[in-house]
Amino acid sequence: MAQSDFHKRTLTRWLIGVFVVALLMGPGPGIYLINAKTTGNASGLTLWGMPIVYVWAVFWATVMWGAVLVAYTKLWIEEDDA
Repeated sequence: MAQSDFHKRTLTRWLIGVFVVALLMGPGPGIYLINAKTTGNASGLTLWGMPIVYVWAVFWATVMWGAVLVAYTKLWIEEDDA
């Protein structure tokens, strides 16, 4: 039982860390890494035909969604008290 609690705590810490990093990199200050003021036409940057800023935000939103999905399937399960 103690080993299971240790693994849950470790997974919880990892998921919190991943979520916080994604929160900072996506809509937070990390957006300036991808949308920095450059010399030239920065508005023309695209990836797969989409603006690079949009792809950046969708990527980090997917990372956050993945962290929530892992938490839902691994941590937020009901345990029987039987």
